[in-house]
Amino acid sequence: MRADRSPADERHPAPNTPSDLLRTATLGFVGGLRSVMPLAILAAYLEQEGPDIADGGWAIDALASPGGAFVLGVAAVGEVVADKMPFGRSRLEPLPLAGRIVLGGTAAALASLAEGRTSDSGALVGSAGALLGSLAGYALRTNRVLPLPPLVLALGEDALGFTLGRWAVRH
Repeated sequence: MRADRSPADERHPAPNTPSDLLRTATLGFVGGLRSVMPLAILAAYLEQEGPDIADGGWAIDALASPGGAFVLGVAAVGEVVADKMPFGRSRLEPLPLAGRIVLGGTAAALASLAEGRTSDSGALVGSAGALLGSLAGYALRTNRVLPLPPLVLALGEDALGFTLGRWAVRH
């Protein structure tokens, strides 16, 4: 904010910068790799740092609460463990793919909202990122990219998702 402007003069909602859109798409991409992980990472960040806006609504309040961060963290760890089990369905089947797109878009929308930007553009960009993340994760895990053991690929995907997610939520 410029020194000669008051907070009331600032534009709300804040406009999306290219950096904002990249971080939003990245958070969605993480949702394509691990569907709950971006929400868990965002919740942990908001619980520690708080949202950039004073009133983001009940969803941001729930996400930023210690209970919300804990529940989503447990769900994300459970998903990481379940992903290594042989009974999992393909992420490209219609229902799992739709879930990843919706959750990736939701995480991106909530991240945008917590930063004082519009949630609709966050949802759209995050959903597109989740679709790309799902396709990339499928290609990686089916040994079409790197000829490594499945467990090594799965752990690498977990690490990639966590690292990208942490980058995406930090300003």
